[in-house]
Amino acid sequence: MPPPTARSVSVVIPAYNAEAFLAEAVESALSQTEPPHEVIVVNDGSTDGTAAVLQAFADRIIVVTQENRGLPAARNAGAARATGAWLAFLDADDLWQPEKLARQLEVASRANVALVYTDRFNIGQRGDLPEVQSQVQPLCSGDVFIDLLTCGNPITVSSVMLRTQVFRELGGFVEFLRAAEDWDLWLRLTAEHQIAVCAEPLVSYRFHGGMMSGDPRRMQVARRQVVRRALQSARGRGLPRHVRQQALAETARMNAWDAARRGARGMAWDEFARAIAASPFNRRTWRDLLRFLLGRIG
Repeated sequence: MPPPTARSVSVVIPAYNAEAFLAEAVESALSQTEPPHEVIVVNDGSTDGTAAVLQAFADRIIVVTQENRGLPAARNAGAARATGAWLAFLDADDLWQPEKLARQLEVASRANVALVYTDRFNIGQRGDLPEVQSQVQPLCSGDVFIDLLTCGNPITVSSVMLRTQVFRELGGFVEFLRAAEDWDLWLRLTAEHQIAVCAEPLVSYRFHGGMMSGDPRRMQVARRQVVRRALQSARGRGLPRHVRQQALAETARMNAWDAARRGARGMAWDEFARAIAASPFNRRTWRDLLRFLLGRIG
């Protein structure tokens, strides 16, 4: 393996019982027009055919095998093994377009940023979501800490390329979070650093029945934890009251929308009420509530 350079990218793929999609994900990383410095796959205690899938790639990848510790810990384990200047995360059920890393490195060369992310395609069981995510969730760049708190998280983890040094200074992903650990990391990073966006859909994000984000209760608890942590941070404590209320309202709105999509109507009603109580004039909340009443969230 050649020595790392300022453009070297270590790809980290966490894999738990991922045999159905893993080969496609790994191949999409290896087939980049700007080849990665290394591809590290963390087999997080899989009990299916994940190990056999990885054997087919032989010495083209680095495999880290560990007992099952969960997604954040698996990503951290891969990042600890990385030697590149940049980290790029790819979930085992997602795919990259061939030019993804090249486009991101081009953006990074023009801006002093800690992270570059991209737009995404939605594939699989996407329900009423559009094919391209930015059609419903605007992308943001620069100093986006407040945007991430008050407008939701547009940063798909499989689209991210961030500086390895910054990741390690921040301590990586928080391992006690059962979901939304990526949003938590982006908030901690953007409290101190600028980020950039590559406004092309260079990732395919796959919706399917086994994905973690399919559990609205788990997501509800995690989102509340993440926002609470951000508001208690040094930067969060300095935010005006109306911004803090807007953050709480947006969190409840996201929980309501998620619950409505998954058929948890009681939870959706409760979360819509929370959102309205926190910020009564939030147009996004009223829009989603109307769609919910008309049966158009699904």
